[in-house]
Amino acid sequence: MKTIMLKAFSLVKKTAFILLAVTVTVTSASAKISDSTYEDDENATVSCLKMEEGQVYFNVKFDNADGGRFDILVNDVTGDNLYRATFTGKNFNKVFRAPVENGKLVIIIRDSKEKTSHKFELSTESKMVQQILVKRM
Repeated sequence: MKTIMLKAFSLVKKTAFILLAVTVTVTSASAKISDSTYEDDENATVSCLKMEEGQVYFNVKFDNADGGRFDILVNDVTGDNLYRATFTGKNFNKVFRAPVENGKLVIIIRDSKEKTSHKFELSTESKMVQQILVKRM
């Protein structure tokens, strides 16, 4: 009877350890977004929403008082343009996505009428933790 109890305890212990190792691995592999909202002059905001399936999703809000034309540019770390578009309207609110592999993005909101620009930097970092367990049999 003692042998059966020890085997049962050993099985529970192994199961708990495996669950703990899987939890640590999954938690470490998930994206961490901290303090992900940045404001510039109260009328331009960029917020990182999530990282999912190799894509980073971010929200751009711009309160354009006169409702005139403005440009949104997204550049990579080397300055190459990834996206450029012209918009109009008073309350701009749009979600964008880009590959996480870019690492760092520069988002520029440029108001051509007032000759102003708002510049934001969005950095992404992915970490994968792999744990290997050697067990004596």
